[in-house]
Amino acid sequence: MRKQIKTWAVLGLAAALTASMAGCASSQSGSSETAAPQDPGKAQTAETTKTEGSEAPAAALEGEIEIVTNGNEETFNAVNEILNNFMAENPGVTISYTTQGSDYEQLMKARMASNDLPDIFATHGWSVARYSEYLTPLNDQPWYGSIEESFMNNIANDEGQIFVLPLNMDIGGLLYNKTLLEELNAEIPKTWDQLLEICEMGKAKGYTGVFIAGKDSRQPASLLDVSAQTFISVRKDADYPSQLLDGTFDWNNWAPLSQFLLDLKTKGYLNPDCVTCDPIDVAPRMSENKVLFVITSSMDLIRQAAELNPDAKYGLAPVPSLGEGYENVFAGGEREAYGIWKDTKHMDICSAVLEYLARPENVKKVCEASGKRSALKDINPDLGEIAEDYKTYADIRICPVFDRAYLPSGMWSTMRTIGSSLIAEEMTVEESVKTMETDYNTLREQQ
Repeated sequence: MRKQIKTWAVLGLAAALTASMAGCASSQSGSSETAAPQDPGKAQTAETTKTEGSEAPAAALEGEIEIVTNGNEETFNAVNEILNNFMAENPGVTISYTTQGSDYEQLMKARMASNDLPDIFATHGWSVARYSEYLTPLNDQPWYGSIEESFMNNIANDEGQIFVLPLNMDIGGLLYNKTLLEELNAEIPKTWDQLLEICEMGKAKGYTGVFIAGKDSRQPASLLDVSAQTFISVRKDADYPSQLLDGTFDWNNWAPLSQFLLDLKTKGYLNPDCVTCDPIDVAPRMSENKVLFVITSSMDLIRQAAELNPDAKYGLAPVPSLGEGYENVFAGGEREAYGIWKDTKHMDICSAVLEYLARPENVKKVCEASGKRSALKDINPDLGEIAEDYKTYADIRICPVFDRAYLPSGMWSTMRTIGSSLIAEEMTVEESVKTMETDYNTLREQQ
């Protein structure tokens, strides 16, 4: 079935996309729009516009490029404004800029298959594993040295090449309620056992230990994905990552992670409506000051809860470890990161656009709009109280998002299945392990 693709805005001359594919999400419709941000809920008629400006100098950039992302509304509008400014300063350049939302992955797979990619496109965490063969190495760019060292392993291949300009980063870790921990006379948990002990103390007072909005199966999957960093990725007693990559991983070693999620449910540490709660309700429930922890990569929940109730004070901490002597880390990866198609006919414009986006004031704008940490050094966006947590844990290692780094493409769906089934108590730990093993083997053979 043919599906139209929803877009929120276009800068300059609107260029119709060459393909639109049916995605796994609900149908959305729309078309390219003019440069000024439009109401994202309304479809707009495609228009042709040209940014007015002074006469171009002799060596001015000339041409038209397409940029595509899957960024949310806030991020999209920030980048949209920046690109408008770029066109005002470079009147010979026209940029078509669109966001495809949930249809993005299917669209990009179709365009890779036809070798007809946008001049610049967001890589949504897959700049190396999925897109590197289509992208231009960018180590020679002037902003390369500004990338945070702790983040570099998320975007570099084995040869040290990078293929994107990362503006901000996803950070997965532990959100904790400062007020409730103080009330319980408890410190920020560094291990999973400590977290469970605090959950038990909180349960006695009627508090929710760990909050999950399981109506969206991505929520329990995200908990597993973040927690896998210390259960699997950074174990000092076993090299599970190498085993996952070479196919020798014993999937019985996944069992403790599934057991952890099931224990949260059976011991009463999850919110009673963990299966049916909608993600839109997470921040409001956090604002009630009855939630101890959220294991997530949605750091903006801290700001959202505080806006609803200034007395709801949450902080960010690294992922708890398995025990004393084990490492605490953050999960992390690309968020708004842009690469250049290796076959673009406008490499000069594309390089200039990325250099423009990398300006500190522009990175700051994108980070503040998204509520996410900068991937470039020496940029301090106003992110509210969480900014202090980023400084506190600046030296903590940021490990690549687990499923992107170690599992075959398609396993995210499997994690959504087992996560939802475990919190609904519709699947045993053993069944979850078997499901992971079966899908891993099947998908690995298809790579």
